[in-house]
Amino acid sequence: MASFTFFLFAATLTVLLATPASCQYYNHLLAGERLNTGQALTQGGYSFIIQSDCNLVLYEYGSAIWSSGTNGKGKGCYVTMQTDGNLVIYNRKNKAIWASNTNRETGNYILILQKDRNVVIYSLPIWATGTNTVGSAGVAIAGAGNGTVAVSGAEQNKVREMGKMVELKSDE
Repeated sequence: MASFTFFLFAATLTVLLATPASCQYYNHLLAGERLNTGQALTQGGYSFIIQSDCNLVLYEYGSAIWSSGTNGKGKGCYVTMQTDGNLVIYNRKNKAIWASNTNRETGNYILILQKDRNVVIYSLPIWATGTNTVGSAGVAIAGAGNGTVAVSGAEQNKVREMGKMVELKSDE
């Protein structure tokens, strides 16, 4: 029995290790990352998915509450958070079919599906779906001098804890 349990454990571990990182779903997309058709950001009962019809849709417990309006505009689409701060949907021919029109200078941008249901592009907030629910705490973003960005959920949005994420140095 012990050898069967070990075999089952080893087989499970092998499958988990062989699963590509692109199959893992998170609530954020960093600059330079993308979601392929069928992949989604998730947060609680919310999902932000690029569908097979090329429509980017925000769902709340299975009900669509926002979409890019790009259904039927292509096949094999993907959505990417570009390093210029622009969220763009491309078809399989790499032609842009929708954009958030938030392109700025090159930087460290992050797209977050927040706990309040809003989908926001941060460096400083430059675009959002505007779908946040009333009374939600949201998230806090702290930029570090080394070019990285720290994200803190509502439970951790205390000034003393945020201060631990960023070390400020004076020029003096």
